[in-house]
Amino acid sequence: MALAQKNSENSRLFTERMFVRCPPAFPLAVERAAAQYLMTSSEYIRRSVFERLKADGIDAGASMVA
Repeated sequence: MALAQKNSENSRLFTERMFVRCPPAFPLAVERAAAQYLMTSSEYIRRSVFERLKADGIDAGASMVA
């Protein structure tokens, strides 16, 4: 599946937004980490939060990560 098409599908699936404050170094660090896995920063953050919720025993549902 083409990346543009996948991004378009994700934008329809993930309609809610969250805003967080972070240290100045976080955005670049997340961008670098995401690039290592060939994904967007948004996808990297979604997956990271999903894994943390799972580790904390919270079932966010498989649909959270596309």
